Amino acid sequence: MVTLFQAPEKEICPATACESGQPLITARKTTIEPEVTFGQNCRIEAGEVHIGKGVIIGDNFSFTGHLLNLEPLSRLDNNVTVKVDSFTLGYKSVIEQNCSFSAIRGLGEKVIIGDYTFIGYASRIMVPELTIGDYGAVHNHLLINGYAPCRIGHNCYVGQHSVLNASDKLTIGNNVRLALNGYIWTHVESGELLEGCNFYGRAPVTIEDNVWLTGCNISISPGVTLANGSIILHGSVVTKSTKPRHCYSGVPAQDVTGKLNPYRELSRNEKFELLKQYAEEFYQARPEYRGRCVFVKNFPDTVDMTDGSFLVIAENGEVKDYGGLTSSFSLETKKYIKKRTEVEEAYIRFHLGCRARFIPVSQ
Repeated sequence: MVTLFQAPEKEICPATACESGQPLITARKTTIEPEVTFGQNCRIEAGEVHIGKGVIIGDNFSFTGHLLNLEPLSRLDNNVTVKVDSFTLGYKSVIEQNCSFSAIRGLGEKVIIGDYTFIGYASRIMVPELTIGDYGAVHNHLLINGYAPCRIGHNCYVGQHSVLNASDKLTIGNNVRLALNGYIWTHVESGELLEGCNFYGRAPVTIEDNVWLTGCNISISPGVTLANGSIILHGSVVTKSTKPRHCYSGVPAQDVTGKLNPYRELSRNEKFELLKQYAEEFYQARPEYRGRCVFVKNFPDTVDMTDGSFLVIAENGEVKDYGGLTSSFSLETKKYIKKRTEVEEAYIRFHLGCRARFIPVSQ
């Protein structure tokens, strides 16, 4: 690996062509911040290149497109290939080895991967447009293919060996969990039409926020909408749209909510007390952050927390931006102000699995 420490805070040049073992960059505008590490045989052909501080790029990285934007501390492992007109990899996000990004035919239009998101090895993305929010976990050997956009929200989990088909538009909301070997289809088009096959068509699929597809081997059919909070049990084949916070199982999937009772109702105050309980568990797991979570009924107008990064967590109200390194979380809206601090990242990751999930306010 070759590490570039000599760059100034921002190096801008019309093109960069390096010696053997160094990256070959052909671009009209190149910005490379300090402490960027390139592997062997990296080739970038672009109009604009922005590589943030501390980015790590493995061997045999190849980019063809107009805009390459790698946010600080992001990482691309060996043998990653990107053929996309506009490609953004977010802060501290990781793409493992042998992943590829393109359209089915030729150059993809746009890929935006949010902050703190993980793409597992040997995943293949072949759609014109892909967006993934923050704190995504997309595990190995994922296939995303099709001719329409695929949009995935924040805090989403996709298990290994899954297929997300976007022959028609595929929209996946926030906090969606798809277990391994999950299959989402937006098309039916393999039977021979000349022989009278009636199974042919495309239809969009929408998976709303907080949907959980459990276990493994779940299949979602074209044209289906999974409503907010739906739970699909393992091995199910969903052929019809679901109801919010209902539970489904079987082939074809049937509503089993009355048998399993998947949710209980909690008041906002009960949820707030749970967050306080989780904070104590967080402190036990990460004692270096003890005392950094400040719980309040309503957001104060100002806070005086100038001696470090803190989290203000309110039961009620819209989030407030207090400036500096203070992040604010609202239980009422389930949103937070993102500051990219270490305590904020640790707090979100600790809760993300099954305790609580928050969505960043657009900034």
